[in-house]
Amino acid sequence: MWTREDIRREVAEAFRPDPPKPKPTPEEKAQEHWRSNKPGEVYAEQAASSLEAFARVVETETAESRRQKAMTREITEWNEAGKDPAVRYQRELDRIAQANLDLKAALELEDEYVEIGGFRERRYGKSFHRAKGDPDYGS
Repeated sequence: MWTREDIRREVAEAFRPDPPKPKPTPEEKAQEHWRSNKPGEVYAEQAASSLEAFARVVETETAESRRQKAMTREITEWNEAGKDPAVRYQRELDRIAQANLDLKAALELEDEYVEIGGFRERRYGKSFHRAKGDPDYGS
């Protein structure tokens, strides 16, 4: 059976910090320093490994090859989706609607009206209106 003293001792031991590690001697510090890689060597190793990885990526994947892969994937998805009759029907409707919009736009270029802010206004209309604020009013 646990007594209060046993519990307190166990808790105190659990929270007691570990004894500090002995400090290394100057001789041990020197040996560790000489054994480890110098910073320049570390940077050179990292640069060499990253250049090798970069060379592998450049060899296998260029911007042109990535673009070609993406285009192939998109064309495949387009063709797969086109097998569905509903998708084919919607594409046909979209094509017809776009052709209709293109025709309207072509016809409006010949029209002397243009739509601005939801209102049709004359494109190049000349006005002979004169008001009190005009410089030629009353002449």
